[in-house]
Amino acid sequence: MTDLIELALGDDSAVVSTSGAALLDYTVGDRPVVVQMSAFDGAVLAPWPNRIADGRYDFNGRSHQLPITEVSRETSLHGLVAETAWKVSQRNDASVRLETDISGPPGYPFELSLEVTYALVEREDEGECANEYEGSGELRILAVARNIGHETVPFGFGFHPWIHPGAERVDQAQLLVPAETWFETDDRLIPQTIRHFDTGSYIPADHGPEEASCVLCKDFRALRTLGPAILDDAFGTPQRGDDGWSRVRLRGADDRTVTIGMDESFRAWQLCTGDELDQPLRRSAIAIEPMTCPPNAFASGLDFDVIEAQGELSAEWTVSLR
Repeated sequence: MTDLIELALGDDSAVVSTSGAALLDYTVGDRPVVVQMSAFDGAVLAPWPNRIADGRYDFNGRSHQLPITEVSRETSLHGLVAETAWKVSQRNDASVRLETDISGPPGYPFELSLEVTYALVEREDEGECANEYEGSGELRILAVARNIGHETVPFGFGFHPWIHPGAERVDQAQLLVPAETWFETDDRLIPQTIRHFDTGSYIPADHGPEEASCVLCKDFRALRTLGPAILDDAFGTPQRGDDGWSRVRLRGADDRTVTIGMDESFRAWQLCTGDELDQPLRRSAIAIEPMTCPPNAFASGLDFDVIEAQGELSAEWTVSLR
């Protein structure tokens, strides 16, 4: 049975589902920030985010075959817990903690305990910039993975919030993605090449002007209008502030700015403009997904975490509106 948990603090409110520990809604005053769509709405993506090509990977000298869950692309998509019934372990008016276990399912013969806490909190930086709008808080999400088995495990966390653009479509919104690289994919959305945005430092550097133009169209390191840009792309080498956090910003047509922040445990962003969704949902929101590893990480060996027996990994991200 799926339960919906409503959180509130001042003018801020959120709705979390026990199915997938999903963040379905975050609203500041009457302005929607996180909204429901029809694809992995706000779900926790673990023990890997995004896709694993053909569901196959090797780890510690053993080969593993995961169930194919995205049949059209022959991939294993978004982990094992996005549809799991999580248990509520702690709750008050403004926060909730949910837990679930992974106990050696097919293709992932490892044992983990997962914990995710959603908390509405007052922001600590209000003195520097007065807020002319309602809502002075943010939503903080803390995720913890504990290895409760007796061997090391491969692991990745991701989250899938859909962000409202402040208009009917994302086209009018302005986007900033502070990342130095873009993962170029094949038609299955599996990364094939890492492209660097800095001129002359693409990988590999054997492409012509047309390819360079394609790469640059994915460059949102400076705030610019999305327009007709189609995104279902991962971005790496995040730019970070002095606090070690990386922050994506989406400025809506209403001049409100949503900020998604992720700590140093997260190493990649995935953004999706929802072009594969049916109308009227198509391009009505943008998924801004913090990930601790890029797509296909288990198979490529790139940037996934290895949690030792009885060890743990924690990762924190936030969402706010100004």
